[in-house]
Amino acid sequence: MEQQYYLGIDVGGTFIKYGIVDDNYTLVRQWKKKSIRFEKDDDYFDYLCDAPVDRDTPIRAYGLSVPGLVGRDAIIRTKAAASVGNLFGHDVNHEVSGRTGLPSATINDAKAAGLCELKLGNAKGTNTSACMIIGTGVGGCLCSADDVVYGADGFAGEIHFIPYFEASTGKILKLGNQCSMRALVRFYNNLASHNSRAALGSDVIMRYRSGDGIAAQAVDMWMTHLVMDVITMVVNWNPDVICIGGGISEERWFIDLLTARYRTISVPFFNATEEFLSTRIVKCRYNNSSNLLGAVLKSRMEHGV
Repeated sequence: MEQQYYLGIDVGGTFIKYGIVDDNYTLVRQWKKKSIRFEKDDDYFDYLCDAPVDRDTPIRAYGLSVPGLVGRDAIIRTKAAASVGNLFGHDVNHEVSGRTGLPSATINDAKAAGLCELKLGNAKGTNTSACMIIGTGVGGCLCSADDVVYGADGFAGEIHFIPYFEASTGKILKLGNQCSMRALVRFYNNLASHNSRAALGSDVIMRYRSGDGIAAQAVDMWMTHLVMDVITMVVNWNPDVICIGGGISEERWFIDLLTARYRTISVPFFNATEEFLSTRIVKCRYNNSSNLLGAVLKSRMEHGV
């Protein structure tokens, strides 16, 4: 049978990434271009669909991974970064298929990563799984044995929006804002002197790994909030495995520390004397390419191609 090819598009706030994927989910070619906000939405979708491909790799279908809430009708229901604001309120499938003449499917970026891990990665063969993507924000995904769990509005698994009450201010906050790399920087800068403030999460991590005491306090606060997200996933879904993604997940010490902190906190939290739940915390097998592959998986599952 002749090899089939699919085009995955991963829309991010900084770059739009493209990848040609074959039948075996091998990335044949990848490239990217800058995310740009256009005055007219039509111009943005023209830019998005301007993806020249070789004659040797004719595309069968498009799969798109995008930030924000994707409704069942592929309309983007929430706003994300300003550079992807043109997506808001549009049926992405209609816009892309109308320009390319090919079937397309659209999925939230964290759900794309979760679907990739379910079908190809470290959640393959499980009955239930979850995914947590740690970056400038925090994305989440829940999966059954066969597919992503979307919920009535496509909002299932959006762990960024787990609420918690901050007694000192009387405000209900989003837990995801305490678990991101930005949160780590904020925790550190709130403790550090003005002259030693950090700009990036990687700066804090480097200082932590070098034995910096203030960085250790910031990482401790950050880990506590991450464990709250993990416990919420365990309570609501009790998955076989939770796959952790994002750049930080590539560092083995981080997965080991998160697992250890989860055990330390969860055992007394559940009024247990020892660990009695079997959920495992692992890194995502596919990280940089998970959104592209998950988007193609979504398209092939939806259109049977």
